[in-house]
Amino acid sequence: MKINIIGAGNIADYHGKAIRALGHEIGIVADFNEESARRFAEKYGCRWTTDTEALLSEQADLVTVAVPNAFHFNVATQAIAAGHAVLCEKPMTRSAAHSSQLAEQVRESGRPFFVGYMKRAHPTVQKFKEYAGRIGSMKSGLVRVYHPMPESSWPLISGHLSQHPDAPMDGVFVNSGSHMLDLLLQFAGPVKKVLAARMQYREGCYPKVDQMAHALLEMENGASIIIECGWLPLSGVGKRDNGWDELIELRGEKGLATLHTTWWERPQFESPVAELWDETSKTKESFNAGMFDNFQEEYRWIEKALSGEQTPLADVAEALAVDRLIDDIFTAAGIQV
Repeated sequence: MKINIIGAGNIADYHGKAIRALGHEIGIVADFNEESARRFAEKYGCRWTTDTEALLSEQADLVTVAVPNAFHFNVATQAIAAGHAVLCEKPMTRSAAHSSQLAEQVRESGRPFFVGYMKRAHPTVQKFKEYAGRIGSMKSGLVRVYHPMPESSWPLISGHLSQHPDAPMDGVFVNSGSHMLDLLLQFAGPVKKVLAARMQYREGCYPKVDQMAHALLEMENGASIIIECGWLPLSGVGKRDNGWDELIELRGEKGLATLHTTWWERPQFESPVAELWDETSKTKESFNAGMFDNFQEEYRWIEKALSGEQTPLADVAEALAVDRLIDDIFTAAGIQV
């Protein structure tokens, strides 16, 4: 495949590594920051530009949108209008209203559009889907997302926001929680109602960058789900005692299914683990598929999808459901973003 990339920041580097590892071509990268675009192009041996329209005028099998969240809507809209198949980083946009507009544009265009919920791509996550189907009538669940944010990061964030109050920044709930909300909706079904929510902020960070988020959901299947997200300076917690404490737990009448996800930057060292307690057989199962790079798996799936195969990639309807849930939780917490 020939893939062009819009955005040359940190997340684009992970896409670049995956594309190159699979032997695909990066044609051109676009970024408004000339230095960032030039540095990315030198690293991956592609051309660069600061003109997004120039990139979109070129033929490609796929355009990857890797700009900051706040710019997803405008850039993805341009890419669709130019007739491209698109991979847009998550979340699809920063509001359900924009995501609804984007979804309608995608439907009208008939072009392939994928959203970068790449944690779906790991074989262990797909195994967890089977486990979740074996717990019987779902009664409750937990989504936990805690990442080890150094205390020294917060003065930098608040300082940047004091100088640039309109900076396109998000906190733990959108940046870290959205992946797990996507998985929750896959495995537990739609949300009926957000019963309660609370966001907590550090001084100087409200309402842009939340440090903690909690919510209680009522699902359409009757289950109650607790959501908890946080950026805290805890380095020795989680499944592997490395600070990454992230899981989905679904509890039913016939079993308990648990998925422990891993530090996505370390695919060569860590793998998710899926576990099932089966009450009928009184046995516990555990599954670990081994080391897979989620970004590489995502592009493998995209190649299959573009050739007409069915894949578990996130489509616009699924991404819209995540964005609606994000909006509803912020609203329940009394936060307008």
